Amino acid sequence: MPESAEYPAGCARSHRIANLAPGDEAVLAGRIVAGTETDRPRLVDESGEVSLTCGRTQESLGNGDVVELRGIWRPPDFQVRSHRVLAPALRAPEAGPARRILHTRARVVSFIRRFFENAGFLEVETPLLVPSPGMEPHLDAFETLYSKNGHARRYYLPTSPEYAMKRLLSSGYERIFQICKSFRQDAPGPMHSPEFTLLEWYRAYADYTTIMADTENLIHGLVREVTGGSSVMYRGQTIDFTPPWERLTVREAFATYAGVFADPAGDLHAFIREARQRGHRSVSSGDPFEVAFFKVFLDAVEKHLGAGRPTFLVDYPAEMAALARLKHNAPGIAERFELYVSGVELANAFTELNNPAEQRARLEEEAAQRQHTGRPAYPIDEQFLGALEAGMPPAGGIALGIDRLLMVLTDARHIRDVVAIPFCDT
Repeated sequence: MPESAEYPAGCARSHRIANLAPGDEAVLAGRIVAGTETDRPRLVDESGEVSLTCGRTQESLGNGDVVELRGIWRPPDFQVRSHRVLAPALRAPEAGPARRILHTRARVVSFIRRFFENAGFLEVETPLLVPSPGMEPHLDAFETLYSKNGHARRYYLPTSPEYAMKRLLSSGYERIFQICKSFRQDAPGPMHSPEFTLLEWYRAYADYTTIMADTENLIHGLVREVTGGSSVMYRGQTIDFTPPWERLTVREAFATYAGVFADPAGDLHAFIREARQRGHRSVSSGDPFEVAFFKVFLDAVEKHLGAGRPTFLVDYPAEMAALARLKHNAPGIAERFELYVSGVELANAFTELNNPAEQRARLEEEAAQRQHTGRPAYPIDEQFLGALEAGMPPAGGIALGIDRLLMVLTDARHIRDVVAIPFCDT
């Protein structure tokens, strides 16, 4: 099919708008934004915009057209001498995120890579098609089929690269990080997207206290990179990221913000009774542990975390250990923390469990919970367990949401505002 003359190949652009100097004779390229009775038309490219003096040329410039303009820059206008349409706008262009957001995102990702490379970490990539996505009872994965020789095998998009990265720890890589897409069957919302970007890193021969220090240094450095200072404005609050940040145990948080001192893991009945006495009427006597825990947590605790400065919420009940090691001197407590800023969870971290027998027991228990609640059944990742059986060194690790971090750094209200092309559920 012959190429239409209406869509010429390439152009002779000599300047970006931001690089113009007074008196420059230039060839510009970009998109036309039509003028009004009081405003001149404008040309917009990625670097900026400029108003135009077009004369009769204006009549042939369509709103939204991608054009090449020849002329001279005489502030405050670019005086157009000739033009060429490179791509006519047959419909209104799709609105993208604010230019500053994507530039900030690129700076953040670049800084993260420099930070870890300077600290001796190796960047890795792990598969996006996996035989087991994880067994957490509250997470559902996307499924797909791979067909070979007429036989179909089920694969999943990972909810996290954790299993694969721990296999690398077991094979001898001691400091690794990854920036990757992860996927969860969550309903889209202001803080959630089914497709999102995670940063995960792992340190062999370390624990969760080392990961806390990493996190402070990384994010404080990012804030300085983006703002030039140590604080940001988010949700109407000034958040100071100067280390050290607040460290608050789960028990302390419930006592401080919910007025509940009973241990939900140690004595569930006492926890429920005290929670109801303190006015948490949504909690009922028949609630299982995690239901009662989260009713109080979401109602009275979470919104207070990270006010004014970030908070590490540490030392979760052992029942919420997931892939975390239990404290040797307090086996009812897991060496786990979550990072909060202005009531928003940004990260989840552990001193990693490396006992294969204990890990298998937990995965089997989670599989049973999934079956009991009617969740999709996933196979246990035997390659992951095999890596633990081969010997995985003691380690600390963390998953940090890049999109939510961008929301904090740019004071964005919705996750779609910080990604180039948001997830579409229509």
